[in-house]
Amino acid sequence: NAYSSYCYYFTEDRLTWADADLFCQNMNSGYLVSVLSQAEGNFVASLIKESGTTDANVWTGLHDPKRNRRWHWSSGSLFLYKSWATGSPNSSNRGYCVSLTSNTGYKKWKDDNCDAQYSFVCKFKG
Repeated sequence: NAYSSYCYYFTEDRLTWADADLFCQNMNSGYLVSVLSQAEGNFVASLIKESGTTDANVWTGLHDPKRNRRWHWSSGSLFLYKSWATGSPNSSNRGYCVSLTSNTGYKKWKDDNCDAQYSFVCKFKG
């Protein structure tokens, strides 16, 4: 599936955030998906929904590597667009990696435990 000049790959394989990002890098020099605009967010949400998955959470490439509430995309893209779910990010839950949630139609972000094993979306240069 393509959007703009990128290709996207959703898998229901469940991995930790770090293992999922490594999977994307090994697969095709990609990264966990970065969502840089509302339009891209809508595209990614549709991709996940069209798969028919019932997974509650899907990893994105957004994380807080220094645990100082400064968010970074694993791809190195600038963190400008934000789409946090209500109540996120929540500093009390020690969530340093970000997932898309099914109860927001996979459009909103939740800070989550990096060791949780979720399905994920990879993004590659087209």
